[in-house]
Amino acid sequence: MLSRADVQNKALELFRERSFSQVSMRELAAYIGISPGAIYHHVESKEALLFELLSELYQALLSQVQLIKKRRMTPEQRLAQLIECHLHLHENMAGHFKLAVMDVNCLSAPIEARIERLRFAYESEIVGLVSQLSQQPGGPLREGALAAILPLLNSLPTWLSPTMDKAQRQLITKTIADAVVRAIRFLP
Repeated sequence: MLSRADVQNKALELFRERSFSQVSMRELAAYIGISPGAIYHHVESKEALLFELLSELYQALLSQVQLIKKRRMTPEQRLAQLIECHLHLHENMAGHFKLAVMDVNCLSAPIEARIERLRFAYESEIVGLVSQLSQQPGGPLREGALAAILPLLNSLPTWLSPTMDKAQRQLITKTIADAVVRAIRFLP
C-alpha cells in the first residue's frame, strides 16, 4: 500500500521532469503505478497536492528559523546559520523549491494567498536578520537588495552543474551568499 509520503515523492519526481501544470491526474496515477480512479484515494486534487508540498517547504524553512532564533548568537551568526540551513534544505528539497519558484501561480487565488503568507513570514525573518547587521537605517538601495536575496538563495544552487561534487556546490553557494550579505550591509 502506498503511503502519503510515497505519493508525494513520486509526484515530485514527475514534477521535476515535467512542469506541474503539464501533468494530469491520469498521468500522475500512471507514474505512481495506480489506476486513475485510485489516485483520488491518495490525493484530493492536484492543487491540494501542490499546496501540501509548498506548505511542507515553508514549514521546514520556518522551523529552521525558530530553531536558530532560540540559540544565543550574534545577528551575523544567526544569518550565516539561516543561509546555511536554507542552502542545505535546497539540496534536500530541490523539487519543492522548483515548485515554489515555477508553479505557485498554478494555485487558485485563496490557496496561493495562504502560501504567500508563509513565504512572506520566512522572507521577513531573513530581511530582519540582514537589517540588524547595520546600524544605519535602510535606504531604497539596501531595501531593493534585501528583496533580491531570497530569489538569489532559491536559484543559486540550480546555477551550478549537478555533476559537481556536493561539497564543492555547498562551498560555492555559501561563499556567494555570504558575499552578497556582506555587500548589503554597506549599501546606503
